[in-house]
This record gives sequence, structure tokens and C-alpha cells, in this order.
Amino acid sequence: MADKTALLAMASGICWGTSGLVMRYLGAYGFDAVEIGALRLLVAAGVMSAIALRRPAGMRISLWQLPWLVAMGAGCLFLFSLCYVLSVQEVSLSLTAVLIYTSPAIVMLLSVVIFNEPLTRHKLLALALTFCGCSLAAGLFPATLHYSWRGIGFALLAALLYALYAVLAKIQTQRCDALTVTAWSLLFGAAAAVMAVNIPHGLSMLRAGPGALLWVVVIGILNTALPYLLYTRAVSLGDASKAAMMASVEPVVATLLGMAVFHETPGVWACLGILLVISGLLVMNRPGAAQKRVPLVSGCIRPGQKKE
Repeated sequence: MADKTALLAMASGICWGTSGLVMRYLGAYGFDAVEIGALRLLVAAGVMSAIALRRPAGMRISLWQLPWLVAMGAGCLFLFSLCYVLSVQEVSLSLTAVLIYTSPAIVMLLSVVIFNEPLTRHKLLALALTFCGCSLAAGLFPATLHYSWRGIGFALLAALLYALYAVLAKIQTQRCDALTVTAWSLLFGAAAAVMAVNIPHGLSMLRAGPGALLWVVVIGILNTALPYLLYTRAVSLGDASKAAMMASVEPVVATLLGMAVFHETPGVWACLGILLVISGLLVMNRPGAAQKRVPLVSGCIRPGQKKE
């Protein structure tokens, strides 16, 4: 049976996997990718902050946490979205998706160094299966691809930023709960997005198509606020590398949703990719695949120390 870390991470991946459907509807209203990214962060930040402020502790954090939360929000959330868009403009969507799914490997390596998480054969096998599966599900093979060093660079930078979010979230949730960390990260991500987006154009799109507001709320809550909260909670409970890998169910969900809603017919390679991803997730959840979490390195909270 999957543990709590795996279940939370898989749930976040499922939520992210449905975002492509919502983005198609918003794109039909005339919104571009940067505007959609800004809107989803704004809605998510508002919702998560409102929920966090209803608690007695509110959104209280230590002053030293601010620069790290700014990095998680403006860097890992906003810049990740921006690099993703810039990569898609240079290379194919499938190549971008596959390069971004190198992030579990980055998380795994960083976790070994920073958190002293064990690097087991089960993890390496699961990583190989899920990466190959994501490659096939995203359509990397046998598609004809256009290569650009700029595009590849942006995609790999996006993968690094996505991986750094998991690592920083694991550290910051040792000082305060996942809800507070997620709310502050989304706030700083939204602030950075607002400064980069064409606000008048976005508002004109909303006035021209008021029906888009429903999809903005959906992508903000279901595809942004909820999955980031679940993912942040997942990395705080167990191995960050395991959480990153379990969230790789996202392309499988996106493929299945395309079949159900848009009647897309995946080829043999995509079906094989889905099977490989599922196999990787099963391997990751076998007994002994990941040992119990060990104490974090210096700089993080120690066992028995109170959260602020």
C-alpha cells in the first residue's frame, strides 16, 4: 500500500495533469501562456492566503525565511512557468516536456547530498522507468523534433527550478507548516507574474469573454493551489525524491484526459509510455524502495525542536 508521501504526490500530479484541459479552454478565449500563468498564480495566492489567515497562527514566519520564500515563489514558480513558455517557443512541446521530467533525477541527487536520503536500486530503476515512460507519453519518440540550444537550455532551467522547489519546500516546512509555505510561495510568485504580464490585455479578454472567469478559478484552485499544497506536504513528510517521482503521473493523466474529452487516440508508443510510468510508480512503492527519512543537515530544524 502506498504511503502518505506517495499518495499526496500522486494526487498533486493528477491535479497538474488536468491543467492542460483547462489551458485549452482559456486559450480559446484568447489568453496566452504568460497571462494564464499569472492568472492561475493570482487566484491560487488569494485562496491559499485566505485559508491560511483564518487560522490563529495566520501566516507567521521567521524573518530569515523571507528570502527563501521569495526564491520559491518568484524563482521556482514564476520563472519555471516563464522558462517553460520560452522553451516551447524554441523547440517542440514534447521535447520540452521530456526535458522537464529530468527534475526527479535532479531532486534525487540533491536530496542525497542535502538531506542524506538513501540512493537505492529501487529508486534508480523507478527513475529510469518513469523517465522513459514520460518520454513516450509526451510523444518524444518517434516524433521528428526541432532542436535549439536556447530551447533546451530553457527547458533544463525549468527542470532545475521545479526540482529546487521540492528541496526548498522540504527545508522550509521544518520551520512552519506546508499551508503557510505554499501560501507565501504563491504570493511571491503572483507578485512576480503581475510585473511581467500585460494586465490591460488580460482584463480585456475577461471582459470580452466573462465565461473564462470560471476556468480561471478552476485553474487557480484545482490546478495550482491544491497540487502545490499537496506536493509541499508530500516532500515535508518523506523523501523529496520519492515525491518528485510520484508526481510524474501527470503526463499519464493528461494523455488519458485527452482520450476521454477530446477523443484523442494515443499511439502504441504513448500506451507503452503509460505502462512504463505506472511500472515505475509501483517499483517506487515496493517495500524497501525508500528507507525511512533521516535527520536533515545543519540549518534545518532538529527533532524535538518546535516549529515557529
